[in-house]
Amino acid sequence: MRPGYLTLPTGQLHFRQAGTGSPVVLLHDAPGSGAAWDAALTEELAASRRVIAPDLIGFGATTATGDAADLDAQAELLAAALTALGVRRAPVAAEGAGAAVAARLAERRPGLVQDVLVLRVPYHGAESPPALPEVEAGGGHLLRLYDEIRDSLLFSPWWRPAAANRRRRGLPPAEVLHELFLDTAEHGDAHRRLAASAALAWPGAAASPRLRHADGDWAAGILALPEGDDGPVPSDGASGERSYLRAGSGDIHLRRFGDGSSGRRPVLALHANPGSGAGLEPLARALGESRQVIVWDTPGHGRSTPLPEGGAPTLAGTYAPLLVELLDGLGVERCDVYGTHTGAGLAVELAIAAPDRVGALVLDGVPLFDDQPELVASILADYFVDLTPDPHGSHLRRAWGVSADMALWWPWFRHTADGVRDVDPYRPEFLHRVTLDMLRSAPHYHRYYRAGWQWPCTRRLPLVRRPALVGSTRTDPLAPMTPTALRLLDGAAETVFAPLGAPGSPEANAALLARYLDAVS
Repeated sequence: MRPGYLTLPTGQLHFRQAGTGSPVVLLHDAPGSGAAWDAALTEELAASRRVIAPDLIGFGATTATGDAADLDAQAELLAAALTALGVRRAPVAAEGAGAAVAARLAERRPGLVQDVLVLRVPYHGAESPPALPEVEAGGGHLLRLYDEIRDSLLFSPWWRPAAANRRRRGLPPAEVLHELFLDTAEHGDAHRRLAASAALAWPGAAASPRLRHADGDWAAGILALPEGDDGPVPSDGASGERSYLRAGSGDIHLRRFGDGSSGRRPVLALHANPGSGAGLEPLARALGESRQVIVWDTPGHGRSTPLPEGGAPTLAGTYAPLLVELLDGLGVERCDVYGTHTGAGLAVELAIAAPDRVGALVLDGVPLFDDQPELVASILADYFVDLTPDPHGSHLRRAWGVSADMALWWPWFRHTADGVRDVDPYRPEFLHRVTLDMLRSAPHYHRYYRAGWQWPCTRRLPLVRRPALVGSTRTDPLAPMTPTALRLLDGAAETVFAPLGAPGSPEANAALLARYLDAVS
């Protein structure tokens, strides 16, 4: 299913769609997201129907504001989204708490909803879900949440694991469990609040004559629903702050800030590893006050499609051409480029490959390792842990441990006296965000990362013919490499960036970038 965004008055709704023909809408349970739908089910449906699977408010990649527990707000957002997608009338199939949302949608917009097929009724007892586990320094809250997502697929309600509450279904693949966990963890207790709201509303909603109940085969039940009616399928339902753009063999996930009306060149922002463009959002939002900023998720990171398997990707041969294709797709003739760590290396390669498309470079921590072959060999052997999702969540423990050790050791696996970093440990809330960002890139995070570690920096920097500002934070492990980078980049200016995660640092760094780029312009 192809992903997309719809920009609506209250924010953006993320959805997946596939197939052609009369529309059918699938609404997920809580916890859950549009990723919950079985691939075999959607493939069967898409053979004859246009399948639309949105993420509700408080779930997945939907950023629209509103209380997840407010069924009216959920229904109105869906109504606006379906109208924007050209749907005039459609049946809705819904599971669990999504069925309560579907019933409210049918009540408020009877002309839009043809019928509601209840695949599974929501929990509707008097007991409320237990409280969300608090963020812990050891990361145990992530494991408990992962177990909760898993239990929600096995029991109803998930917090009462007993034979009487067992659901008659199998577990989805571990990578689907992993995505559902991430889609839930990003939104705090939204799934608890929607589940509680659905429980209160269901006794009244269940009497609606518009509701049917599935009996056994979900696909057969959905295909038996009457045909809906819609207009042309939009070629791209994505616009606004977040969007997707087709490049290479997959979809590139983007964030955009600022409207481009300032007359200044837009800034393309390239993230470090492990992680995604989410880590650059605070900086991009602040810099977007003065110019347009475009942040990509590198393929295999965030919500961008992974690169095809096979071969060892390189910054120059693999990723830089994708950036050129991205600029072409966005209609950007020329931009300034900010890159941090691996993103700094990629910014350099874009400036070499397409110098006419780049105004100035801002390099925050240049990864200069090709003159340290022993370090690179040890990195390639020991740095990259296996983050392949498994049904029991052991990959979460590894991701949390690695993320925590990155603040304590350099490299993180050198647990010796000479590997000690004299900096404070990450705060649990910051570590939580960093770990979730890393997990969003699992299990493909190592491919772009390896390309950065093997990048021939000392041979590539002298080829740059664009103005450059080079620096790092004072505690960055790459800070000692800045003097060499400055020597190799003829005429580059030097700076010091405010530390990541410090109060006011996004605004301070945005002001620093704006002053430099305005001076270059």
